Amino acid sequence: MNMFRGAAILLTQLPLLLFVGAKYDLMFGFNRMESGFGFLLLLFLFVPVLNLSWLAVEVVRSVKRSRLQSRATSLLTPLLPAFFLVESIAVDLYIASHAKM
Repeated sequence: MNMFRGAAILLTQLPLLLFVGAKYDLMFGFNRMESGFGFLLLLFLFVPVLNLSWLAVEVVRSVKRSRLQSRATSLLTPLLPAFFLVESIAVDLYIASHAKM
């Protein structure tokens, strides 16, 4: 589960790093190739879905844990994926706002 969390966190930051790297020409032309655009588009679509699935898994685990321990559910574990989901949507909207028609 920790590898899934780490991958979700890393992939959430990757579109922003690619966008900023392309803006300051740190990608050595990768952003101008078709593969660079394809990779950014894949991340644009895949990362929010990944974060949404991570949020669903953490909510289910939190509810199961609260039923077993009969305590109030911990809001900290679902808040982290919710934060990264909001961040991934914000990064996608930021990148989409710079798209030329």
